[in-house]
Amino acid sequence: MSAAQAQQFQPPNQPPARQPARPAPAALPPAQLEEALRLLLRADSSAQHHPAAGPEAVGLVLDQTLTKPGHDFFDLFTNQFEAPFGSEDYLITLTERPGRAGQGLLVLTVNELELLEFPLLTQPDQLAEAVAEAVATTQAQLLDNQRVSRQLEAGQRAPPETF
Repeated sequence: MSAAQAQQFQPPNQPPARQPARPAPAALPPAQLEEALRLLLRADSSAQHHPAAGPEAVGLVLDQTLTKPGHDFFDLFTNQFEAPFGSEDYLITLTERPGRAGQGLLVLTVNELELLEFPLLTQPDQLAEAVAEAVATTQAQLLDNQRVSRQLEAGQRAPPETF
């Protein structure tokens, strides 16, 4: 048996032959290591001041509907909704609740504030009208949130007291 064939053949009770370990990379001198850490921290802090752009960084619209009319409303809402310029960190939730006579209720919530509650609609014209109202109400609420936030930052308005 040749040496190459002997290396390929390993008895089943013996572990495979180990490859020689690679040498560890050489350590940086302290001055270079300190400079590299300083550059890394500077890059990290500048990234915190400029958040990543994209839909996931701006806000979130959640679909918590259960039926087809609820999902249709959500689809129309998300297609028509555009957040006002400067609106960030918002959470819009469309939730479906059981209602009277088997008809569900759709609830629109913005940042944990319930804005609208209305019955699920199946007629396309009524659905489009309800979506337009929901979009307008949501945009108005986000603009109001922005205005209040700017006033609080400028010190022109005291925050509401919470007990």
